Amino acid sequence: MEGDGPAATAPQYQPACPTRDACVYNSCYCEENIWKLCEYIKTHNQYLLEECHAVFISNEKKMVPIWKQQARPENGPVIWTPK
Repeated sequence: MEGDGPAATAPQYQPACPTRDACVYNSCYCEENIWKLCEYIKTHNQYLLEECHAVFISNEKKMVPIWKQQARPENGPVIWTPK
């Protein structure tokens, strides 16, 4: 019967972050955007903050390609460089 079994009683997954429209966003300030996202997770008490991690990826040249950016050329990556 529909609605029976483990799936019917499993808790519904809730994303840790708000919808894109509800996010605080500052262009060119990725660190601040991540800070605000962590702040959102902390204040909404949906997840234990100890279970969440923010990771910044870098290298000696301080350049990392990132896909799916609005500033990307066609479908390629954007490589943000230090000024």
